[in-house]
Amino acid sequence: MMEARASVHIGRSPEAVFDFISDPANDHAWRSHLISSRGRITGTGDRVTHTYSYQGRTATIDLEVTEHRRPERLTLTIRDPAKIRITLGCRAEDGGTRVSATIRGELPLAARVFAGRIQKEADELVRADLASLKRALETSLLLSCR
Repeated sequence: MMEARASVHIGRSPEAVFDFISDPANDHAWRSHLISSRGRITGTGDRVTHTYSYQGRTATIDLEVTEHRRPERLTLTIRDPAKIRITLGCRAEDGGTRVSATIRGELPLAARVFAGRIQKEADELVRADLASLKRALETSLLLSCR
């Protein structure tokens, strides 16, 4: 089992953060290695397709919304090539939002040889994506105040 977790405080309301992260049109602003994002997220059962490029390889991944509770929680599940669950939580904290992200999944047998490296990269990815999310949302807030 691989699990990566991180959290960040963002100076925006839980509703604003949730609406931003649940709109695939915003994915380029905060998701690492993303080439394209297609689909809509309006509720459980919706599907989104992401295409990523990493270390010279490109992969297309289908994600299903398995939990959609605005403004508290969004869970996306990947079923192939491995079952991976990505959960984003939003809760009010200190006039803004504490956003938590968890990536949890079973590695395919062939990938278990690289479990340590995969874990390290997943930890870095979660932290980097949340830092990008914070910049995107707080920068847009500053720009809207001008």
